[in-house]
Amino acid sequence: MNSRRLAVDIIRETLEEGGQSHRLLQQCFRNHPELDGRERGFITALVHGTIGRVLTLDHYLAQISRTPPEKMKPFVRNLLRMSLYQMLYMDRVPASAVCNEAVKILRTKMGDGLSGFVNGVLRSAARKEDWHRPSVPVELSLPVELYESLKALYGEEESRRIGEQFLAPSPLWGRVNESRGAIEDAIQSLRQEGFTAQPSPLLPGALRLERSEKALPLESLSVIREGFLQLQDISAQLAVKAADPRPGFRVLDLCAAPGGKSLQAADLMRNQGEILACDISEAKCSLIRENIARSGFRIIRTQAADAALFDPAKEGIFDLVIADLPCSGLGVAGRKPEIKYRAGQESIRALAALQRQMLQQAARYAKPGGKLLFSTCTITKEENADNADYIEQELGLKPCPLALPLKEMGLPDGAARLQLLPGDFQGDGFYIAVFERRT
Repeated sequence: MNSRRLAVDIIRETLEEGGQSHRLLQQCFRNHPELDGRERGFITALVHGTIGRVLTLDHYLAQISRTPPEKMKPFVRNLLRMSLYQMLYMDRVPASAVCNEAVKILRTKMGDGLSGFVNGVLRSAARKEDWHRPSVPVELSLPVELYESLKALYGEEESRRIGEQFLAPSPLWGRVNESRGAIEDAIQSLRQEGFTAQPSPLLPGALRLERSEKALPLESLSVIREGFLQLQDISAQLAVKAADPRPGFRVLDLCAAPGGKSLQAADLMRNQGEILACDISEAKCSLIRENIARSGFRIIRTQAADAALFDPAKEGIFDLVIADLPCSGLGVAGRKPEIKYRAGQESIRALAALQRQMLQQAARYAKPGGKLLFSTCTITKEENADNADYIEQELGLKPCPLALPLKEMGLPDGAARLQLLPGDFQGDGFYIAVFERRT
């Protein structure tokens, strides 16, 4: 199967039909096990790059096509976007090869009717040198509303850095299950299967992974299949560590799927205590159980439950409540680039309101002296700092210092909140706040 054809189908389904690029990539690789690591990497680069820069690409397409992008047939529009991305942003791909492959893909999909149009547009792109530069938001491929809200919150320079970080390849992180073995053993096993692994100075068990050309697919790695390593970004790992779950704790994870934070808590607790991992559906709980089975923890059980609804059976009994709540996901837009175009202010406000509903219940589940971890994978004030204020001012919980190497992270002693922006400590954007219930 042609790699570019697979990529353009994923791009089209994501941008035209509301698909999720990461899930479509996973499905593609499951359906085509014959793809080697180089081909998978090329497809992923095409998908992330094209979707991540779609506003920029449309700006340039409009300069070389009499038919504006919004008037083109969806398959043609996305084929041209992907082809132009290769010409402008992938140095190793010759323009002639891009043109030829695009025409072949089009003929296979739609016949000869539009092959002349596609060929003409791409030949024009190959010749053109006097491109009209886009505005800053379009250059960063950020909707104007999103760019302006980031600029109001973080300033112009930092907003540009965030936008550029969205366009950069996201590092791959794993967490060693230290209850199963030593960090060095995991590093050695990864090396044998084509990966180098660099421990984070903040969390030694957090490994930044780099693929070699001969690396095995992630799902084939023995350390993952055997539960010795869990794929988990450094920022998410810092969130659980900040709450300091200890052996013997009783822990509630409210929105747990696919289970990474419950598994990390169980590891920090050395498999001693009790963890109840909940999510809204039995299907999501099934994902958690798959990871539990691989990792071998005995202390985690699952329950299908809606975090927005109060459960009297959980009231006041947990040493730690993990509330890693639904959010706009802007902190992970480097991995899921379509998020940038879907995170409008109306949806952000709705998610912030849903979080408050969940936090009302979460606060009641912590016992006196127990902790509440509130975290998200986003960077908006409404979903993060405003709701941390809500926990403190309306729900009556008190800030609790983060159990992190604060000095090494450039944070003041006793810091109880942390906004990580994309790229900080080579991780995703993430918000972390810990509170204590005093009475």
